[in-house]
Amino acid sequence: MNISSTKSKYPIRLPNSEGFVEYGFDGVGVAFNNDLQSWKYNRQFFSQAMMSPSFNYQALKWTNELWNEMESYWNNLGEDHELDLIKWLRRFANEMIFRISTGVKNDAIASYYNIIILNNNNNNSLNEKENVKLKESYDFKLLKNKDYLFSKLYTIVKERRIEIENSPLDQPLRHDMLTSFITANTPRDINVVKQADSDLLRPMTDKEIFGNILDTMLGGTDTTANLICFVVYYLEHYPEIKKRLRHEFDTVLGEDLTRPITYKDLDKLEYCDAIIKEVFRCSPIFIINGRINSQSDKVGGYDWPEGTQFQMLFSAIIKHKDYWTEHEKFDPDRFYRVEESDKYLLEKKNMKTTFPMFGGGIRICPKRIIELKCLLFLIYRKYDIELVDMNSPLKYKRDFLNLCKELIVKIKPRKF
Repeated sequence: MNISSTKSKYPIRLPNSEGFVEYGFDGVGVAFNNDLQSWKYNRQFFSQAMMSPSFNYQALKWTNELWNEMESYWNNLGEDHELDLIKWLRRFANEMIFRISTGVKNDAIASYYNIIILNNNNNNSLNEKENVKLKESYDFKLLKNKDYLFSKLYTIVKERRIEIENSPLDQPLRHDMLTSFITANTPRDINVVKQADSDLLRPMTDKEIFGNILDTMLGGTDTTANLICFVVYYLEHYPEIKKRLRHEFDTVLGEDLTRPITYKDLDKLEYCDAIIKEVFRCSPIFIINGRINSQSDKVGGYDWPEGTQFQMLFSAIIKHKDYWTEHEKFDPDRFYRVEESDKYLLEKKNMKTTFPMFGGGIRICPKRIIELKCLLFLIYRKYDIELVDMNSPLKYKRDFLNLCKELIVKIKPRKF
């Protein structure tokens, strides 16, 4: 069910429902698209946009810029201010994913900071422009303001089309997903790699672009924000692991705390990568994942007809004693240069099929952990995080995702 081959008998994740149809997910995008031809078409351009070097360089640049903005707000609040980290990171992730997918800044961080200031001062000291930004940022909440959000996204797509059409041919275009989608298979195509498959050679429609942008927003907000909070919680309870992480940061980046992290730096953060994966294994964001078979199949000794719905319990697979060494232990080393040690024989044998991070199989999310590694670096390179209640268990609620409910911290300049 979880193999990455397109010949899989399990190409569909979930059946269509009235809710999917109402929210416009049917036949568009990649996450919930059950039309396999449409999915193949959208998946091609979705992956092409996210994996291009120019896109990743631009995303990293914007991540550094947004971090500097959020860092300034934290400094203004003071090191004794108690932050609910999940509220900040959820807005950070939302603003970041919205900008790299559309090229538009939605000011989610600035709006949240203004709300805190207003609550602290008990008065509205914002000017008209700031109040408009605050309201627009609030209106981007998906479920409560669907009509506003959908209308806004379609407007952004149409305005960007006009902007591209009016741009001189010798003027370079910016590298965001929206530009990549609009220019795909047109004279302004910013992607170097071309496909020979005739089904992939037509331009994308506004509805297809909308579906992919919406998928990006859904997949890049809560997953990033919650996993970072889980990582912070674990690091503060495992100081030796945090010490090793910081040593890697200092080794890769040197002593200059002001130097921005680069794309090449991220590739060298192997232990950071291992920590993220081990936290995900111990506290997974996804608990289950669905699959529907396109052909009859034998599973668990039983014959199942075509169209059977299956649920894979990821939270059990990634902690099963048959697949993991000391399966209950938090140990990032099981993901760190594992080929150099004989301790992790189970991991070497089973990792590819028992660790479905971000979906797994042909439906795996192509968004890698670049933003996660970058955020961890930005936080722990310069700051010490103090959990206000070290004895409190990790506060989360279990739904389709494991969602952090609250993580109250104080953030102070790092002591060397």
